Amino acid sequence: MLVLLMPVSAFSEEITSIKIVTPAWESQTNEDGTGLLFDIVRNVYEPVGIKMEYEIVPWKRAEVMLAAKRADAMLSARKRKDRLTPEYPMWMEYTAAVFRKDNVTDWNGVKTLEGKKSIWLRGYDFHTDDKLKRLNLRWYEVDSYAQGWAMLNKKGRADFFLDALVDMSQYIRKNRINMSQYQIEALWGEPSYMSFAKTEKSDRLIKIYDERIVKLFKSGELKKLFDKWEIKYSPEAWQK
Repeated sequence: MLVLLMPVSAFSEEITSIKIVTPAWESQTNEDGTGLLFDIVRNVYEPVGIKMEYEIVPWKRAEVMLAAKRADAMLSARKRKDRLTPEYPMWMEYTAAVFRKDNVTDWNGVKTLEGKKSIWLRGYDFHTDDKLKRLNLRWYEVDSYAQGWAMLNKKGRADFFLDALVDMSQYIRKNRINMSQYQIEALWGEPSYMSFAKTEKSDRLIKIYDERIVKLFKSGELKKLFDKWEIKYSPEAWQK
């Protein structure tokens, strides 16, 4: 009778670590283990005795490792049927447009890009996004931020420079770009999640994540992490 009355968790192996695989993204997953997303993982799991382990790998390799169950989770991913996903995201990932104020005087959201010349870093393929397909974009790919900014400054070369808001903001800060001539606007935001391998351990890790991320949100600690890394904070992501 005593055995029957013991909680199921007593028979389960105690979780002491979570292994994360991810590419290195500046201010999000730095190679030294710092960054917003790593901070979120630590603040979710370490207070309950689960240590974060991480390995910096290319995106495709991270996907392979997760599918093979050689890692518990990867970061900043979209929902997929072949993986487990928590109810709550890690953050809202925004796509933004930068433009010269003297070139675009009437900003009206995504519609403003209609028929205009837009540029982005090679491989980002914004022209395939459903939100932009219908806009009859004239688009070009560039090989670097420096090339993109140079095109913005040459009349007739480009109207908009599209990029992830967090990456563009970091480039602006690092290069001390005087934004008095420019404007940066968020086009849309999409929830970005921790993506887990399909295991029983992941089921338990996800339950902990959903409980803890809400506590961090309600306490204000989550906002402090975003402010620390100067990344846009979107409270609606954790509100039901």
